[in-house]
Amino acid sequence: MNIGTRCLLVASLALCAGSASADMVDFVSDSSSTTNSSWTGAELTGSIEYNYTSGNNGVLTFSVSNTSDSSVGGFLTGLVFNIDSADSGASATLSSTTDSDFQNTGSEAANPFGTFDAGAALNANWTGGGNPSRGLGIGSSLTLVFSVMASDASSLSAMSFLGEGDDIALRFRGLNNNASDKLLGMEDPELNVVPLPAPVLAGGAMLGLGLGVRRFRGGK
Repeated sequence: MNIGTRCLLVASLALCAGSASADMVDFVSDSSSTTNSSWTGAELTGSIEYNYTSGNNGVLTFSVSNTSDSSVGGFLTGLVFNIDSADSGASATLSSTTDSDFQNTGSEAANPFGTFDAGAALNANWTGGGNPSRGLGIGSSLTLVFSVMASDASSLSAMSFLGEGDDIALRFRGLNNNASDKLLGMEDPELNVVPLPAPVLAGGAMLGLGLGVRRFRGGK
């Protein structure tokens, strides 16, 4: 196999892999949504990744980090979310986690924000959950993987679980001075980049490949 053919094969494989890549969005906690008289300083950053698998099934992954300042203290003890699906029976069930203290909540009340479709929290309780020190401490990260079932699973995206700023509710407890906070999640405008459509990416890659092969063959 000559180098030109080999390059074409590698590029084709790369394009196929790219077409199956996950849909992802970055999000942060929204300090303006605090339920206290003033924001405590509790903060979180994270990403949502959604992969459609087959039929009515998909896989949803939350990767989050507690980015609160050490002067704030405290722990993330719960994360719940809605599913923006046309299927009223759509569900998401926790299938794996890097911290076994976070358990599947199912539909969960997260007052005053309302009831959410799914999530994970200490002892499966968003409001309480026992000793907050078992939660996600400052500087630590957590991964939560959910199995999604919905009749329109193939048309869902990462944004289907973030929404317009009211589809994720976060619970922080055990802050300094015995404080706690409840916040919503919102899209991170500084980190998210709108991806190019697949045909544009494919065309650009093949154009670059063609130029590369031409240079190899002709030295021009």
